[in-house]
Amino acid sequence: MPTSPDTRVPDTHQDVWKFADCEFDDVRYELRVCGRPVEMERKPLDLLRYLLSRSGAVVKKEKLLEEVWPGVLVVDASLATAVSKLRKAFGDQEVIQTVPRVGYRIAVPVVRVSRPDATENLVESDAGETANESSLSIETQKDDRPRLGKRLLWGGVAVALVAAFLIGGVISRVRKTATPQPVSLAILPFQNDSGMQSMDYLRSALPDEIAHTLTAARSLALRPLTASAQFSGPTVDFRKVGHVLDVNRVVTGHFRILGDRLHITMEAVDTDADRVVWHDSFEVPSTNLLAMQEQIAAISRGRMARALGVQEFITDAPPKASNEEAYELYLKSVALDWDPNPNKEGIELLRRAVLLDPNYAPAWGLLTLRYYSAARFGGGGPEMLAFSDAAAEKELALNPDSLDPLAEMTIHRTERGDLVKAHQMALELVRRRPDDPNLHHVLSYVLRYGGSLEEAGHECEMVVLLASKVIWGSCSTTFMELGNYKRAMFFLRKDLGSEWSKAHAIEVLLREGRTEEAIRIPAPQIAHWDSYTMLLACARHASESEIKALASKVEVDDDPEVDYFFAGHLAYCGQTKAALRMLKVAIDHNYCSYPAMDTDPFFKDLRANAEFQKLRQAGKACHADFMSDREVSHVAPDQARMKHPSVAPVEQHRTQ
Repeated sequence: MPTSPDTRVPDTHQDVWKFADCEFDDVRYELRVCGRPVEMERKPLDLLRYLLSRSGAVVKKEKLLEEVWPGVLVVDASLATAVSKLRKAFGDQEVIQTVPRVGYRIAVPVVRVSRPDATENLVESDAGETANESSLSIETQKDDRPRLGKRLLWGGVAVALVAAFLIGGVISRVRKTATPQPVSLAILPFQNDSGMQSMDYLRSALPDEIAHTLTAARSLALRPLTASAQFSGPTVDFRKVGHVLDVNRVVTGHFRILGDRLHITMEAVDTDADRVVWHDSFEVPSTNLLAMQEQIAAISRGRMARALGVQEFITDAPPKASNEEAYELYLKSVALDWDPNPNKEGIELLRRAVLLDPNYAPAWGLLTLRYYSAARFGGGGPEMLAFSDAAAEKELALNPDSLDPLAEMTIHRTERGDLVKAHQMALELVRRRPDDPNLHHVLSYVLRYGGSLEEAGHECEMVVLLASKVIWGSCSTTFMELGNYKRAMFFLRKDLGSEWSKAHAIEVLLREGRTEEAIRIPAPQIAHWDSYTMLLACARHASESEIKALASKVEVDDDPEVDYFFAGHLAYCGQTKAALRMLKVAIDHNYCSYPAMDTDPFFKDLRANAEFQKLRQAGKACHADFMSDREVSHVAPDQARMKHPSVAPVEQHRTQ
């Protein structure tokens, strides 16, 4: 595991800068005073390197701020603080001179010493050089443009054979870097080095802020934070992270409180080589989280993005918070999980946040998801789903370029039975961002509700190709209905760490005939999902009276797909009339159960039933209507409808 980062690539001659009794090593990015290394943050060293590269010249403050803090709004005090730290390290030596009202300069002679092993580094490994080059500062990148010419000129004084070898190596390297491997990235929870529990929410909030910026990056496959959360300890095997999450880069970091300052360190790790390829740190006042937000956004979009090989962002910079308290409430909500009680707490935090800062789009986006979770898994029902709609509309109004609220609205439309419009929206979303795995998941969701299971399975496989680590568990339903139970289990969390994944593991295992495994899973603790308690009782061969009593508690759900599941449970338990009634509810609400009901093992004892055959025909007609309507409406919806799709009342769709 890497312990110390190599954050810079040497210049052509791998310089060591010597001045007074000091040395600055470009390779180790290390300052030594009187032969002893000095511990120091990154920014003062960036400043020192830039001043050394302009030794003897006066550099204006504006230029230093621009070069050392590129893309970040900072005040002169940040520059003065960095100079002060360097002067403290130099002791009595007046190395950096202040030029009043202008800037600073190095006031002592500077000598650049080349390393004797430069030849070896000219032919260093491709992987090492590529990784390090991605972490160059802006100044180094500018100086690096003529590097190829410098190397060829340097090699010209050697034997022709050596020169040819070097030229071939350089050309080969250029060819390789011209087509870099796509970067797949996981952002791990940050470590709280301060030990202050009140700041623990930053462990997940900081990765969320980085991810919020990098989601707009092209040519970057970003793994879901929920998948990365399993690697939350202080010691991480980065090779294992790479293998488990199928990534070649990891971003990690730590933070601590130093007096009244919040110090944050971030680094990027090459999981294949198991080494740090980029490192940065910064400080902000511990009471100024908005300053932290600005720094993280600038670094993520700037130096971190370059280190990860990102060349382009899709949209402008993401929305920023403008109220300190609101932003802190948002960050605290990010840190909460999605079980009913913490989700309620998260909703309250976000409600307060949007009252304080009603124009902060990410808070509305997170509120959309938390309201949805409360509606579907917290017993909130249609009221909470309506709140989720409203929050999504607000997010879209504030950030029209974001596809996230449109994706969420598409899911809502699907569950309300508005399948044709949902399908139009899903197709348009995929057309606009064909590389986004979540949008392929949304399309698969619509197709499954419409009964187009093979197409839905294809979109789920696209999710796998684009995301590798999959958190879209609903694809398990698609493959379960296709009868591919092995593939269905692939989409479930292997540790069954959520109540939803417990429910669907029970569904799949019982259909597969693995009853003993299924009954070892406790019934999911989800409001109004008592049907799973009944299902497990039937699997354990409970008494008929107990099963009937449990069956009487099975309720109709707002999601017709859940009603389809409940109908299967009742059929499995021999509750024929109740099963048929529940199946009719699902189909009436536009869950096109055909062709799933033809192959679902839970319905095997009902297939000869006349009422079931009528429902089969209704399910088949539902699927046929979906297919014909989507063909008629194959033209993408107009932009106005995609920008602001209205959400019809729930009951309107349920009476169609």
